[in-house]
Amino acid sequence: MIGWQGVATAILLFGLGTLGLVLRRDLVIKLLALGVVSSSAILGLVSLGARPTSRPPFLGVTTAAAMADPLPQALVLSAIVINFAVLALALVFVMRLVEHYHTTDSQRIDRRSREEDGE
Repeated sequence: MIGWQGVATAILLFGLGTLGLVLRRDLVIKLLALGVVSSSAILGLVSLGARPTSRPPFLGVTTAAAMADPLPQALVLSAIVINFAVLALALVFVMRLVEHYHTTDSQRIDRRSREEDGE
């Protein structure tokens, strides 16, 4: 039952993060919402892969308990590293945009870039 509560929480956080990505104009808030979305995906993977009665696979095979599946753990570690890299790169891009346009408002940046292109 604990795994389903984690999945429900992950779905709720995914929805809130998606709303933050769609409805907010500030780029820093959008990055925070992107972090929430990716963290909710990680929480969903952990919740789906959790088995309270399973044993770690490196302790040996026993008949009393099933072994835990190491694949969700590997996926979570990969997702954490990829999430960090994507957010770091996006933060650098936001910093460059703020340095050039002096605002974090995505609509103002879009408008000013169109003015610079001559549209």
